[in-house]
Amino acid sequence: MKTRSAVRRVLVSVALVVVTSSACTTHAGSAAQVGDEMIQTSTLRGIVDRGMAAVQAAGPAQDAQTGQSAAPIERSDLQRQVLTELVQTNLAEQRARQLGVTVTGQDVDAYYQTFGVLRYGSVAGFEKAVAQSGFAREDLQMLVRARALDLALADRLAPNALASDADAREAYDQSVAQFGSLPLSFDQARPFLTRLLSTERAAAVEAQLRQISQRVNVSINPRFGVWSASQLTVLAAAGSVATTPAPEPLGGTGAMTQ
Repeated sequence: MKTRSAVRRVLVSVALVVVTSSACTTHAGSAAQVGDEMIQTSTLRGIVDRGMAAVQAAGPAQDAQTGQSAAPIERSDLQRQVLTELVQTNLAEQRARQLGVTVTGQDVDAYYQTFGVLRYGSVAGFEKAVAQSGFAREDLQMLVRARALDLALADRLAPNALASDADAREAYDQSVAQFGSLPLSFDQARPFLTRLLSTERAAAVEAQLRQISQRVNVSINPRFGVWSASQLTVLAAAGSVATTPAPEPLGGTGAMTQ
């Protein structure tokens, strides 16, 4: 199943420490500021520490084309990726509040199960892949909630923009070919897939996040990089701890999507 290009988010309010700050950007104790809201350095450090430990415990992922172990994850790359996810999540939640969009625990559980089965063959496979990509299992629920929020935003912004049944069928058949029999029939998976695979829906959400990013002041602590409002990502900057472009998040704009 294809992954979407770079703008989805990981992590939600449990991991996103938000406090009221002054209009002046000082970065004292913060990894980033999004308008008047602060993302604590301790929050970023905790997620990255758990992620690096998860990678070590899970072992390296295999390169799909060569069958060899993938290159090890660099801490600086993971820091930038996680911080990108945190900022994106903050922006998405701001827009969701404005639109009155919410997600329930049932929405999150449904995404967790369905995405895990269709993208990785099982929830266990999903959890292993996330660990190998640098996110601990205890942070996975937060990743999934962010993805479920993306779907809910897309439902509000572009409710009729669905992928075709043919595209959904192709994606489903690819999963069956890769993993064998699935615990979801195509009829059960089709509503999820037609929402998830729609590039128009994804573009509608991304456009909203770019607007918010340009309207509020997103400021990254220079030791972690700089914010690109056009790409909705934290980029490496001279003198930062990050020296190379951040890797593609697991599944797209953040750690998972289509």
